Amino acid sequence: MFKQLEWAKKLQAISQAGHTYSKDKFDLERFDQIQQIAFEMLSEISDEPIEKIANLLIPETGYPTPKVDVRAGVIRDNKILLVREREDGCWTLPGGWADVCETPSRGVIREVLEESGFVVRQPRLIAVKDRDVHPYTPKYPFHIYKMIFLCELVSGEAKANIEISEIDFFSFDNLPELSQGRTLPDDIKLIFEHANNPALDVYID
Repeated sequence: MFKQLEWAKKLQAISQAGHTYSKDKFDLERFDQIQQIAFEMLSEISDEPIEKIANLLIPETGYPTPKVDVRAGVIRDNKILLVREREDGCWTLPGGWADVCETPSRGVIREVLEESGFVVRQPRLIAVKDRDVHPYTPKYPFHIYKMIFLCELVSGEAKANIEISEIDFFSFDNLPELSQGRTLPDDIKLIFEHANNPALDVYID
């Protein structure tokens, strides 16, 4: 299943790049055909209608590149800050998609404030993870890099919002049910390791 998903994503990327750089109408027709094959494969894998797959991917234009997800590790009293997503009822590190025209450090600071109500500073990159080579589920039809930062807590108080129902701090040996598409126990373990040993190298891949 993983191989089929990878093939479908590669076909979609080829089609997208072809539409960006090709001018010949016959080549564009072929890239349309490749895109349709990718949609059909993704529909078969996900058991979702082709129309839903197409609506998810068609807005993407230009040369295909990975999307970027920024996540924050915030530790207080040897406990880590987690937020509970209303979407699936599970817990995750605060974070989300990086915004255009915003640096990664500003993005992760903003995400923490928006999702939890806490102010952080001095984000330090500790990991860049390719989502596809780690056991995040479900798999997505596009490629994602996850950037994980260790941040210093400054101030603030927990504030729920339209996306987040609860905010709390947890010890590593007492983690709640995690939103596996967003955060894995290994992510949290890595954050504690870097908090205890700042000399560790950034994890990449």
